[in-house]
Amino acid sequence: MNMPEYFFAFVILLIIAAIFYMLYDRYLNKPVKSESELYVEALRDLLDGRQESAFTKLRQVVIDDSNNIDAYIRLGQILRENRKPDRALQVHKDLTLRSGLNQDEKAEILRQLYADYLALNDLDMAQAALKELVTVKSRDRWAYTRLLEIQKKAETWDEAYDTAVMLLKIESNKSKKPLAAFKYHMGETLYKKREYHKARVLFKEALGFDPTYVPAYLSIGDSYHEEKRYEDAVNFWSKLISAVPDEGHLVIERLKRTLFDLGRYGEIHGICEDILKDSPGNLEARMCLAEFHEKKGDSDLAQQILEGVVDDYPNELKAVAELIRIYLNKSERDKIQKLVRNLEQKRQKLQFHVSSPVADTSLIGISKK
Repeated sequence: MNMPEYFFAFVILLIIAAIFYMLYDRYLNKPVKSESELYVEALRDLLDGRQESAFTKLRQVVIDDSNNIDAYIRLGQILRENRKPDRALQVHKDLTLRSGLNQDEKAEILRQLYADYLALNDLDMAQAALKELVTVKSRDRWAYTRLLEIQKKAETWDEAYDTAVMLLKIESNKSKKPLAAFKYHMGETLYKKREYHKARVLFKEALGFDPTYVPAYLSIGDSYHEEKRYEDAVNFWSKLISAVPDEGHLVIERLKRTLFDLGRYGEIHGICEDILKDSPGNLEARMCLAEFHEKKGDSDLAQQILEGVVDDYPNELKAVAELIRIYLNKSERDKIQKLVRNLEQKRQKLQFHVSSPVADTSLIGISKK
């Protein structure tokens, strides 16, 4: 081989080497990202909603560093949020077998297990995860709040009461009113078993927490009535009227029936008057008073009361029917015609206010000029 041929071969090899170097530098010599960089990128993907990309990167992170607990937790979260709660549960359960977990890591794993079991509709295991969580973090408001939700759904009122007590302590809430409902439901369970005395003890405890808790008054009276202790029933229902006048109408029918059986129906007049002193527009009390006066033979006063009711409650069909019946008994057909006209006018006026553009603009403070 002569000199020109050597030179030509050298140039060709040089060109090949240069091309190979450029290809290597561009495609094969990429810098390997550290595990921490990849983890940060995965977190950014999660924040931006790119779950598929995040999942791929997190999976690589745990391959490179099996001690990255947070990466495992987030992998499980992505699986659960993509309708694979069984796989998420397996990921999170495996983490519980790790030794050397700190308190925060244990707590976070248990939160994830709760969410996994909830997604699988396994409320018993979800509750178990929360109960274990509060042993790790004894004042975790998040855990107690969700534990209370499950216990209420399961109607385990004794446990729910204890959880509610703990929540009030965590929140530094000095009010005991929220506990009334739990004591009431505990009593209601006994009431259904006809254990009336034990039920009343709990109902009265509920009133101790909240003296305005209406269901407790009703149920205490009902329990006395079931035991045929009618006087006690009347006395307790009457206490409701004094404690919560606006809810007094709830006991009117109970009192009417019981007082009638006791031969003391006349007392219903005073009871209705007591309700109307504090709640003058009370529909049920006014209707009951009208009925009382008509039974006593004072149809004029009953008519007067019913006319007031119909004026205030034009859609109250029972009041309208009772008033028309009284007019018919008195042969006052002209008053029936007037009543019908007035009701029709009110109906049209109501429709006008609902459908009229003028009425609509007045609601937002625009006046027609």
